[in-house]
Amino acid sequence: MKSTKYILLAAGAALLVLLGTAGSDGCKGQHKLGGAWIGVGVGETWDSLQCPLDAEGQTFAIRVAMTSWGPEIAGLLKSFGADTPSEGVGQSRMISRDTAKWTFMGYAQNTESPGVIGAIFVYSGTWKFTSQDTAVLNYSLNVYLPTADGYPDLNNPVIIPGVLPVTGLTDTAKRVPILE
Repeated sequence: MKSTKYILLAAGAALLVLLGTAGSDGCKGQHKLGGAWIGVGVGETWDSLQCPLDAEGQTFAIRVAMTSWGPEIAGLLKSFGADTPSEGVGQSRMISRDTAKWTFMGYAQNTESPGVIGAIFVYSGTWKFTSQDTAVLNYSLNVYLPTADGYPDLNNPVIIPGVLPVTGLTDTAKRVPILE
């Protein structure tokens, strides 16, 4: 009888350990990409939509819209004859349990001449989840002149010493919640 009691106690203790591990898995488990996000950086705000490309949420397509920007972005746009950034599109993939690598691009455009592309902005970096609903982005910005077909010439970035490329950028993001 005593051995049955110890077996039951041991089984109960093992179950509690397993339940505790499962309950804490939200902090240690694999993060998944996807959803609607809003973000802020130095002098800018943006929103994005992440559409998973696989059932596991390990890759996604992204659409980003800059909703406001400060004098640095305005000056950069102006230097290419533009006054507004287009929406950007790109892709990402998880490279660890809590970090994704991503790239997206958008156009520098002038609202007076919407068919003219002044430059192509290519952002790339990492997306590190700090919780299921928050993230920190570390990234860089390269600028390219468009080729005749409207694509960036990735072999020839625009280099302006002290201005381009821009490295060491950091933004924070929050998932848009479903309100109760």
